[in-house]
Amino acid sequence: MDEEQEREVIHEVERERQVERPPKVAHAVQNVHAHVRQFVKSGQIAVDSPAFIQVLSSLIDTTAVFDERDRWAHNILVTCDFARTVGTIPDIQKVDNYLRPVNWIVSSNIGHPVLVIMSPNEVDTLLPDIRTSKVVHLCIYTPRTTQTMQACDNLRLYCVPSVPRSTPSESLICQLNLFAAQLYFSDYNMYLHTCSFLGLNAPDLEGEDLIVDNDGFIEMDKRPSARASCMFKRSQLPPLKKLFGMRRKGMGYLPTHLGKMLNGRILTAKDFLT
Repeated sequence: MDEEQEREVIHEVERERQVERPPKVAHAVQNVHAHVRQFVKSGQIAVDSPAFIQVLSSLIDTTAVFDERDRWAHNILVTCDFARTVGTIPDIQKVDNYLRPVNWIVSSNIGHPVLVIMSPNEVDTLLPDIRTSKVVHLCIYTPRTTQTMQACDNLRLYCVPSVPRSTPSESLICQLNLFAAQLYFSDYNMYLHTCSFLGLNAPDLEGEDLIVDNDGFIEMDKRPSARASCMFKRSQLPPLKKLFGMRRKGMGYLPTHLGKMLNGRILTAKDFLT
């Protein structure tokens, strides 16, 4: 005997993840400027040289707008060849998707200490001169993106021609790490130094009567003496979040040291226990 049966049909929705890649553009013509060659030989940078750019000025064509970039260090530089990765693009288009990672740093202690971030092409071309140089050192660098990863921001992991006697100041390393979007501090003291540089609230201000913004920034007229070294009038966290997002290319980083700091959370010494 035929029976009528009522069946519920479940419609399955098929989802396929599609990666949206940046539009194709022509790559920039690579070039080693004569002033960059001279820097490797002498350890000094020519005054008003067009071959070198202050690090944050190299982001001028991105959505990471640092209005107070003149208050950042002027002796952390990038070469034009490093900064320029693509050819001509429309004026309305930003180059957020075409940033070059920070991996090769040439340091010099002739006169004022300076760190110059170079492109792979420049390093490959100038490596014979760097090997025999007595005034500059090529340092391998990569931002620390996992907690188990060894920190190499002291620029002593591997150097050519040899490890320099002196290391860059804590202030230079702090700003280099922010530009490169390092996600984990090397230690608790570096975290406190970064907060001091950016004018943020941190455990070293415990007991102070503070008025802070939602992101932890302390305005100039409300800063305690422990943040007197901060020269910023406005919080640098919004453009830093833009920069970190560009470097991470959509990958999340909220649980990391910098992810927490950029979102207004105060870290403690326990966050640095492994």
